[in-house]
Amino acid sequence: MTQHNISIRRRLGYSLVGLFTISFGILLIATNQIIKRDRLQRHERLVMATAMAIKTEFEDVSQKPVGQEESLDNQRYRQILNNFSATRVLVWLSRPEADPLFPNTATVQQFFGNPKLLEAAGVNASGMQKPRSFVFDGQTYFTCSMPLPGNQGVLRFLEDVGVSPAGRQENLIFLFVVWIFSVAIATVLIRRFLTSSLLPLIKLESVMDDMSLRPTGLVSEKRVPIESQPNELQGIVKSYNRLADRLQESWSNQLLFIRAVSHELITPLTLINSSARRLDRRLTDLSDSDRKLLASIRKEVWDADHLVRDLVDLARSESGSLKLKLSSVKAMDVIADLSAELEPLAWGNRVQTPSPENLSIVETVMISVNSDRLRQCIINVLENASKYSPEDAPIDLSVTSDDCNIYFDVQDYGPGISQEDQRTIFKPFQRGKSDLNDVPGGGIGLALVHQIVRLMNGSIYILSSGESGTIMRFEFPIE
Repeated sequence: MTQHNISIRRRLGYSLVGLFTISFGILLIATNQIIKRDRLQRHERLVMATAMAIKTEFEDVSQKPVGQEESLDNQRYRQILNNFSATRVLVWLSRPEADPLFPNTATVQQFFGNPKLLEAAGVNASGMQKPRSFVFDGQTYFTCSMPLPGNQGVLRFLEDVGVSPAGRQENLIFLFVVWIFSVAIATVLIRRFLTSSLLPLIKLESVMDDMSLRPTGLVSEKRVPIESQPNELQGIVKSYNRLADRLQESWSNQLLFIRAVSHELITPLTLINSSARRLDRRLTDLSDSDRKLLASIRKEVWDADHLVRDLVDLARSESGSLKLKLSSVKAMDVIADLSAELEPLAWGNRVQTPSPENLSIVETVMISVNSDRLRQCIINVLENASKYSPEDAPIDLSVTSDDCNIYFDVQDYGPGISQEDQRTIFKPFQRGKSDLNDVPGGGIGLALVHQIVRLMNGSIYILSSGESGTIMRFEFPIE
């Protein structure tokens, strides 16, 4: 299962947008509760004021002078209730031993359309009831009660708040639009904030990507200043600078070691090879077995010298200190010089160089390369092919071209290269797992060839490989 990595910037962005959304939702809920509480308090104040006014009205009627008092019958009660009821407020008298008494004005008839509304409001409940809200048929109502003195009953209040489903839906749509607009603005601001906040990390990444061995021997041109970094990054920057210092020391020691070893090895190898050649010329009475031993010494010395020089070149190419002088040459001249260099090699007679007909195709082709290094690379690949193919099998070298590139193909008839080995064959010190134990090599040759070809603006790759052999291709642009 493929795992998709999410960047820190995106995670922070998602987190902040999510936090903003949650905060927005909490704010809406809190605002709704505050509005609801304020409405209930306003309803309670309205009820208190209305109840006091009604009680005062009742007391004024019952406390008139003797001979002028009036009895509070249902008609008089209803008249008082009519005075204090309105379009959105219904006031009625709930009595424990009689039916509730309602106002009969036209303004309150909307409350009697559905009897269940009054049941939900507690039409004839006794005792005092604190203000509460309820929803009936999509509408929001507030209700409460206030008992009258002298067991006259309980004044009950029902207020239509006026929050309809259509109004609520419009409010929700408006709040949703506000949320989208707010999230869009917040996203832009958060992105700019994160870009600014992560700028030190981006700069640190750029410096770390630039870490490589320069031709001057430096691992990195500069160190990251610690003082200008945020507190959270100062520890990472210190670790990076210490790592760069350790790498610098390691690279320097490695280069010094390679130079010292190459000097200490190449000099005696040259002397051994020179001495072996002189012995071969001066001693004429050697037996065949002795001459074979002498030839073996020269071959092993040549192989060791070749290996040491390749190792030095590989180290220089990886450090960037290997510089090649490129010049415009004819492809035919490269093949001609290559044929001359192959003649003295033990396996050189196995190489089938391009025929005159094949060379005529590239007669006028010019390429910008270092001729000596190109021949070195081709010989290296040819030698590698000779090691991994039967001793009596030929090695074919051919040249082709198109409108843009020229191709040098080296074909052997060995066992081929596995797909797994093809992925690592051009890496330093990597040898195929299928390599025979008696095949000499240190995994340096093809890695060096790859580096040198790259420095000449070319490429090398495996064109095909199977049981019938392998074709290794060099590709260079035509001038």
